[in-house]
Amino acid sequence: MMKTKIQNIDDLRAEILRLRIQRSGLENDLKTETRRLTAMFRVPAMLLGKLNDWFSPFGLAKNNGQGKEDEHDWVTSIFRVGLPVMMNKFVFPQSGFLMKSLVEMISQKAAKTINKDVMSDLIEKFTDWVKSPKQKRRKQTEPDDYGIPPDSETY
Repeated sequence: MMKTKIQNIDDLRAEILRLRIQRSGLENDLKTETRRLTAMFRVPAMLLGKLNDWFSPFGLAKNNGQGKEDEHDWVTSIFRVGLPVMMNKFVFPQSGFLMKSLVEMISQKAAKTINKDVMSDLIEKFTDWVKSPKQKRRKQTEPDDYGIPPDSETY
């Protein structure tokens, strides 16, 4: 950009007018670009919304029918989906449909109790257990023995 030399009030007014025209042109360009990007992402956003509606039982919040929402964090969502799959794949691989359905129902209920706070507490306890193996192996200190039995004194 070329700076114009302002020598009087008329030059200042002309420069202000030029900058206002330049600003309105840039604003119009930004609005046009925003509309174009919005139109370009409208279909993917709509598809993501539909996917979210389909998988809403696995989402972050679920309406429980009483006007309240049960809050679920990401750990709960992962366990609600992953726990039945892992149980059926590794623990009960040869079982039938009825057993797999029962395992899925039970693991879904169990996964509701697991959240990020429970997981962080478990991880913290595990790391404390791993970090301090010496405290568990340490023997209790025996009292000092001076050779005098406690009942040997006369009364």
